[in-house]
Amino acid sequence: MSESLGSKVLAGAAWATVDRFGTMGIQFMVNLLLARLLVPSDFGIVGMLSIFIAVSQTLIDCGFSSALIQKKTPTQTDYSTIFYWNIAFSLFLYSVLFILSPAVSRFYSMPQLTDVLRTTALTLITSGIIAIQRTRLQKSLAFRSIAIVNLSAYLIGSAIALSMAYYGYGVWSLVIMQLVISGVSAVAFLAVSKWYPSICFSKRSFRELFGFSGYILSANLLQTICQNLQGIIIGKRFSATQMGYFSQAYKLDQVTSYSIPQVIVQVMYPVYSSVQDDMARLTEIIKMNLRVITLIVLPFLSVLILSAGYLIPFLYGDEWIPAVPYFRILCVGGVFVSLQNINFYAVAALGKSRALFKWSFYKWGFLICALIVGMNFGMNGIMWSMAVGNLNIFLVNAALVSKFTGLTVRNQLSAILPVWLSGITAGVAATLVVLSGINIVLAVLVFAGVYIIICFACRLKALQDMRMLAKRIFHRHAGS
Repeated sequence: MSESLGSKVLAGAAWATVDRFGTMGIQFMVNLLLARLLVPSDFGIVGMLSIFIAVSQTLIDCGFSSALIQKKTPTQTDYSTIFYWNIAFSLFLYSVLFILSPAVSRFYSMPQLTDVLRTTALTLITSGIIAIQRTRLQKSLAFRSIAIVNLSAYLIGSAIALSMAYYGYGVWSLVIMQLVISGVSAVAFLAVSKWYPSICFSKRSFRELFGFSGYILSANLLQTICQNLQGIIIGKRFSATQMGYFSQAYKLDQVTSYSIPQVIVQVMYPVYSSVQDDMARLTEIIKMNLRVITLIVLPFLSVLILSAGYLIPFLYGDEWIPAVPYFRILCVGGVFVSLQNINFYAVAALGKSRALFKWSFYKWGFLICALIVGMNFGMNGIMWSMAVGNLNIFLVNAALVSKFTGLTVRNQLSAILPVWLSGITAGVAATLVVLSGINIVLAVLVFAGVYIIICFACRLKALQDMRMLAKRIFHRHAGS
């Protein structure tokens, strides 16, 4: 990378980190408070409807955001065309959900879902309005502006939600929070981006971008459906309360297995695109990302698995203890969740969206089959099905990178194997402490100590990557 690009990447990474961990921190603290003000079924109701909102948002985007980022020099006509498409299609999808909401409530045998879905679906319209503004900021690595908007929106939405929950509005506290966050984001992104569409719609631009985005859309759509399918299964086969336990366990797992890697992936996708013609550089960046993410995420997930039985009742209260086994299993799968998108976006940056589309049928078909089998073994069966499915997705994405870059799956696993062995060794030591009946805090300290000692004693390459990144950041700030 050139020095200019490197500086932009470091600045982008810093602000993306502020964005991700700032919003994550707000969400985490607000979720703790809401969990003590609301009942599990309130969270379950929102969770059961998440698939309809998630699928609709994927359809609205249509993969055009990825297509515009992947295209080296998108024009004003390109941006304007997709802007008008997003708005028109979001209005159409809202109308569809408005009409179908009574059928959804009958499916779950919960009449209140009609009004909840119709209200929550309003967020689709604001998402359609601001999609291009967000994409332009991301493509230019303007993550500072994105972070400020997101943090402001979450602060305002969270304050209103907590007030409503305190005064007994139940599930509507969660619904209004989503509306406020979406509305504030829309106004702020329109103001910050300082971009306005031209009065034009080019069929040629649409067809050109859809040639790339169509495959991304299909892959993302199948992924979104399968990732949210467990909400339908749990809500229909079990109960809103069980869905609430799963929802909280899933949110807590996402703090580590998704949020930390997403910071790197969000910044690196434009970088992948910029070095797509330099295969040697691209493969080195992929391996570095694999090592760094594993070094950071693995110990966090291990500590969470060890301490889950104490952590969840401490954070949420004794009412949420049934979520503990769900959370532990999700953390196991989280090891692979954290690595999936590194390879996915590397393949997308090379313009190989058709391959991602074709293989998505296998990846998500496998997960659907696993969920169908797993649901016959109760909630834990569903959780293990998700974990196995995440392992399979990681391996498929790694195989695609091997095919298009020459970076073999074996080389990718070799890059992260030393970190995994260090984590496993530390985990065994900590588990022996737990089995001996010693305090869980000591077990966590043992894990951390053994893990750090092994990493430094073996001089892991991942540590060198972290040091190099830290030096670049320090050098940049020292020179500013």
